Amino acid sequence: MIREYIEKNTPDMVNRLGELVAIPGVFEDAPSKGAPFGKNIRKALEYVLKMGQEMGFQVKNYDGYAGELTIGKGKRIIGVLCHTDVVSAGEGWNTSPFDPVEKDGKLYGRGTSDDKGPLIASLYAMKYLADNQLIPEDTCLRMIVGTDEEESWQCIRYYLDHVENLPQVSIVPDANFPLLYCEKGLLDFDLSSIAYVDEKAEIQLVDLRGGRSRNIVPDEASCLLKCQDPQITMKELILPEQVTAEIADGFVKLTAKGISTHCMSPEKGFNAVSCLLETLKQLGKKFSHNTYIENFHQAIGMEYSGKRLGCAMEDSAGVLTFNVGTVSMDENRKILLQCNIRYPASVEYNDIKELLEKQLKKYDFAYNEVDYLAPVYHKKDSALIKCLMEAYQKVTGDMETEPMAIGGATYARALPNAVAFGPLFPYEEELAHEANEFISIDSLKKMTEIFAEGLYKLMTEYR
Repeated sequence: MIREYIEKNTPDMVNRLGELVAIPGVFEDAPSKGAPFGKNIRKALEYVLKMGQEMGFQVKNYDGYAGELTIGKGKRIIGVLCHTDVVSAGEGWNTSPFDPVEKDGKLYGRGTSDDKGPLIASLYAMKYLADNQLIPEDTCLRMIVGTDEEESWQCIRYYLDHVENLPQVSIVPDANFPLLYCEKGLLDFDLSSIAYVDEKAEIQLVDLRGGRSRNIVPDEASCLLKCQDPQITMKELILPEQVTAEIADGFVKLTAKGISTHCMSPEKGFNAVSCLLETLKQLGKKFSHNTYIENFHQAIGMEYSGKRLGCAMEDSAGVLTFNVGTVSMDENRKILLQCNIRYPASVEYNDIKELLEKQLKKYDFAYNEVDYLAPVYHKKDSALIKCLMEAYQKVTGDMETEPMAIGGATYARALPNAVAFGPLFPYEEELAHEANEFISIDSLKKMTEIFAEGLYKLMTEYR
């Protein structure tokens, strides 16, 4: 019955997803009433709430920060936590990122897999359970929709401060199948430099910028150099293949091209910011920011393991990853880096923080913590993990793939007793935050069935 329902509704699901993807819900620092993260994010949230209302859900808008879609009348709440915001498009797309294109059984567009496709699949799974009277009398299903997941999670904090009752258990369709039993700890921090700037140096750094977000490996960075003789400076530089140089309005402009990817797996990308800063090291003592560049080289360089800082570590859940996400320069020509670390779940927060601060201080970096998320850990043989694993295995027949541990920060950290459950299948490539993001229509259908089975088991077996 569930498969017939999905086949019947697939065209509508794809159409709805396309309309949602077409709303470019990227964070805008232009808050207004009902739109704390910008008008497009508000529009995306309102689209989902209107869709839910048309499908028979009770909906509630938490002042543009978050939304609720509830079906069923019981007091026991089973939650689904999704988000409508997306990261910026970036470069390298073969199609327009916010003009979704269906091709070869795939829907291309920013947010198709992270997290709008899973949101649509979850909503239709919930609708199926309601339409077929499969929600127990004492239970309701509730989708919680965040709007700032890709930035600072203000949305879910606002929701938690204003909601009356939280779900007893929740799934978060924003990671991998079969599910995540563990998520690494997360630190967001800024590094400002107290290194000396030589105002009399032959080559002066007058502009520096790069990256889009601390949780994305940057794919572009650039700088402007004021030189006595730009032509000579150009000739003296030995440029790596990722860096180009030109003379622009009398300045030497260097541009580094990288490969963007999610910061939880930096080995899949190439960091343009780090590459540009390492290239500037060639200028030596003739450079206004030579001391800073030397410190950066010794402390970070092109490493993404934290090895140069002495904080490389790992456990059974994975290794520490270090990402330099953005670079900028203030009015005093001090350089600011926005960074992210994902650390193993067995490591204590205070231990990693103290180690970082101590090591960075050696290289004249001031550490300013922006956010911290504790690791998530469930025992593999717990009732919750077993329940969801059985749902995945029943639909897919995959009895081999084990629960996973990752470095991604999912909303499972935001609610008590929550587990990241899908949507990426073991045989699929992770394209979240990358160019040419897509979702397979077959995967959309299969995940809808898994979500329906998982929610049903949580309602009837997990008590």
